[in-house]
Formats: sequence, C-alpha cells, structure tokens
Amino acid sequence: MGTKSKGGVLLPVIVLAVGVAIVAPDFASDIASDIGDGVAGVFEGGGVELVGDGEAQFMVAASASSQVRRCTPEQSLSQEACDKLKFVIFDARRMPFITRNISTAWQVGKPGVLTKDSAAEPGNRKVVCLRSFPRNYGGQCDEFPFASTREGGAGAQEMEVPPRENACQGGTLSAKYGAGGIRDGDSFLVVITHPGDIAQGPYAGVDIGKDVSCG
Repeated sequence: MGTKSKGGVLLPVIVLAVGVAIVAPDFASDIASDIGDGVAGVFEGGGVELVGDGEAQFMVAASASSQVRRCTPEQSLSQEACDKLKFVIFDARRMPFITRNISTAWQVGKPGVLTKDSAAEPGNRKVVCLRSFPRNYGGQCDEFPFASTREGGAGAQEMEVPPRENACQGGTLSAKYGAGGIRDGDSFLVVITHPGDIAQGPYAGVDIGKDVSCG
C-alpha cells in the first residue's frame, strides 16, 4: 500500500501489525518463542514496518515509522538520514542475528529511535550481558537497545549472536557515532536493510551471514 508524505510523495509502507511473517515465513512463530524465552512481557506500540521496495526497502520500528514518511526510501538510504534525523543502518545480509534481535525487540515495544549517551554506558553494561548470560553455542551476548544509549541497560533484550556479527555491530555503531557526527544527546533512527535476510530462528552455532564483511 502507499502513504503520501506531506510533500505529496507516495511512500510505500507495509505495516506488519503482529509479526514479520511476510519477510520470512517462520519469523512470527520465532518471535513468539523468543517472547516465551525471557522477554519481559509484550508492550503496547510494538511492531515493525517495511518502507520502500526492492534494494531500497528497509525496516524500522512501527513506533518510529512517522520519522521516515517525509522522505523517499531512496533518499533516506543514500543520505542515511531523513528530515535531519540520522540513521544507523544494520544490514541483515551481514548481521542476520543482530537484526533478528533488533527486530524482535521492536515487536515487544523497544524503541526505534535511540539517544547516544556515553555517561550512561558504564552503568548500562553492569546490568546487561552479564557473565551468567547463557552462551550455548559459543556465541556472544548482544543487547538492544544498545548500552551506549540512554534507552539501554535494564530491560534491554539479550540474544546470543555469532562473535563476528557482534564485532561488526560494534564497528558500525562506532563508525556512525564518529563519522556520522552523532554526539551525546543526539537521537538517531535504527534501520535494517535487506530485511528478508533477517535470521528466521535463534543462533545455533552457524554464522549464516551472506556477506561476512563489515564494510
């Protein structure tokens, strides 16, 4: 379906109110499993939206979808921003399990727009991804929202991910914070590209990334 922006641009937006089964057939049941495996309850306002199509398609949290309706999908991706709100983009081809954690966290109401906060990071890291986190397949703990944001810390969703992906995610955040000019107190929109490549199930010891680079 299409949604007209204030400027009259027709912007394709697909609302996925319950799950992302359109992206991957088994994904909705996987989300339900993740909720049963330790996510602390379902919150109001959860969900995801797909914006654009083809190579210009990306996923955002439903709660943040209004932030991208002012721009065309092609403009948003090329500029990595829309209406002065900067994007931090995670490619599901490179990080299928990282993006699974992000997208399922959105499903239970975790925010799509985050605020960088270096002062909060040490305290956030004391309460997420602790040594007690089960690493059943030799992976690493990933949390969303990120510990480097105001929204991180207690209540963040945790999942086991491949070590390569975890390093890739950290590099993506550091690079965007630096080169992208995202400073403490700045808000940014988390975006997932190639959403059809989001992992359909939990990490089980195999790195399934179609692109193992982090460039």
